[in-house]
Amino acid sequence: MKVVHVITDLAVGGAETSLVRLVRAGRRDGVHHSVISLSSQAPLATVLADEGIEVRILGMDRNRSRLKSVFQLVRWLDELQPDVVQTWMYHADLLAGMSVYAAQLLRHLRGKPRARPVLSWGIHHTDLRLTGSSRSTRWIAKACAFLSAKIPDVIVCCAEAAKSSHSEGGYCGRKMIVIPNGIDLAKFRIDEKAGSALRRRLGVPESTILVGTVGRYHPVKDYPTFSEALRTLLKVMPDCHFIMAGRGLDPSNEELVSLLRGSGVLNNCHLLGPESEPQTLLAGLDVFCLSSKSEALPTVIAEAMACQVPCVATNVGDTAYLVGETGRLVPPERPQELGQALAAVLSIPSAERGQLGRAARHRVEQLFSIERSWRSYQQVYCNVLKARQHATS
Repeated sequence: MKVVHVITDLAVGGAETSLVRLVRAGRRDGVHHSVISLSSQAPLATVLADEGIEVRILGMDRNRSRLKSVFQLVRWLDELQPDVVQTWMYHADLLAGMSVYAAQLLRHLRGKPRARPVLSWGIHHTDLRLTGSSRSTRWIAKACAFLSAKIPDVIVCCAEAAKSSHSEGGYCGRKMIVIPNGIDLAKFRIDEKAGSALRRRLGVPESTILVGTVGRYHPVKDYPTFSEALRTLLKVMPDCHFIMAGRGLDPSNEELVSLLRGSGVLNNCHLLGPESEPQTLLAGLDVFCLSSKSEALPTVIAEAMACQVPCVATNVGDTAYLVGETGRLVPPERPQELGQALAAVLSIPSAERGQLGRAARHRVEQLFSIERSWRSYQQVYCNVLKARQHATS
């Protein structure tokens, strides 16, 4: 089986990282994968290329003709001759979906017809209002909803909440299925030395309590709530330190620095920016915190759970299903409640907190491994191919 993945970009993010993991898992089953990034923003392209995965960068940026880029995408899909085209996120869903049909037409015109590949759209967002997203992204999402009954064979959602919100927003519900993102359990695991190493890196005492978050700087992540929650926590645990890692979470972000200074927590915060090995950071935390206004299935929480770190998060998307009884949830945009929940978990004796962490790891092993996720994708592709064979027999 040949699978071509088309994704909006290959920056470091939840959907992009999930693609990398899925490709790795699929290769172990002998499936051939190729990846096309619409944007030139593609730091993960090197990761894939180093592992022998063919990566093509379309470079659909403002300084290049969009029409020319679409023609190039059509040519690539025709040339690669995939059995399956798996798209990731709205822009890729729309452009690759239309390009698949254009490539099929091109083959017919050349007198070399072949069966159209299975077209599987991917939804990795819950809130169709797309808080903080551009107007063009919102319009593309609406266009996808309108075309969803005709273009894709199947629509894979990473969370039940994503399926529900998109179905209500006009997407074709009968084509939608849920496959949670998977975690590489060999990479994200407990590391007994990570805590000491992280504290040495930060230059803080061995006894310092560390609360961390990993993500990008975006309105949907609601860092004002995170900042105010830290203020609440510091009132009862003044020696806590806080780690913020990810794209835009660095000292050069003046808006973020001003926000943390205004909450009176800046001196206790460590802004690390993007981390190439986030598992070593996660494994060194006492508690992981996510303050988002909206999520589908927040992969980073599953990563922290796999490292046996208890999580405190806002109850958005499928986070409650992900965390189960292994952490604490509060409503979104409630900073005081979030801070109180952090204090409550950190007040639990370390032995009991360790039990929470082990339970979190077990839950990820049972429900959210990358192997389980890939098997589900593979079964979906096979089901569509079998249904086609049955229809033509």
